[in-house]
Amino acid sequence: MNVVDKSRVAQCFSQALPSYDSQAKAQQQINQQLLQLLLQTGRTTFSQVLEIGCGTGYFSQLLAQHLQVKSWAFNDLCDVKNQLDTLFPQDNFVFYQGDGEIYPFPTDYDLIASASAVQWFADPQAFVNKCADLLREKGILLISTFAPKNLAEIRALTGIGLDYPDLSQWQQWLSARFEIKALFEQAIPLYFASPLAVLQHLKVTGVTATGQGGWTKGRLQQFIADYNAQYQNTQGQVRLNYQPLFILAEKLT
Repeated sequence: MNVVDKSRVAQCFSQALPSYDSQAKAQQQINQQLLQLLLQTGRTTFSQVLEIGCGTGYFSQLLAQHLQVKSWAFNDLCDVKNQLDTLFPQDNFVFYQGDGEIYPFPTDYDLIASASAVQWFADPQAFVNKCADLLREKGILLISTFAPKNLAEIRALTGIGLDYPDLSQWQQWLSARFEIKALFEQAIPLYFASPLAVLQHLKVTGVTATGQGGWTKGRLQQFIADYNAQYQNTQGQVRLNYQPLFILAEKLT
């Protein structure tokens, strides 16, 4: 279980909102992959859609471009209502600001989607059951989160990182109330000019919400030296590996 300071998460992502879309390269790939998973089902018309952790609305826009939806509901820890007003001027949405893990959403959605947000939740198993309660029969759950190897370089050098459930845990949690249509992980390696560029990337995408502690000069120098020694390629770039995990499941009748 993750013990995450949600107020710190909100603060970090609020600060990262202006830079997020231009810097979150891995998350953009993840969003595209999620969309393709959904489109492969052939289901593109939905009555009620809930997106949990909508952030800047990047994934929201992708969904809106490809789906016919009667009514949208969006949720985020941060107040992104103004952003959504710009993206959805037709006003066929409601915005719920708060912790999507525990927020008392109304029921009867036929699609619940969440891209790169569930990793912050303390009890993902309870969240799966909550989604099952919120969905209609044969409703779709479409989620990306992250697998245990996510940002492994940072964890190896700092000891800091989230606890990510593995595929077998997700399979166990989902199978009680869902038919699993897709469940897999993949690697998205990114390359940066330096370890400092890695830290800057994590900051401008809000990922430092786990907290890196105080960087003393000596600790930073050691981090840079270790990162270069272990993760530098022949072109002088250093690697940071994202390991997203994808879920597409249909609620059992």
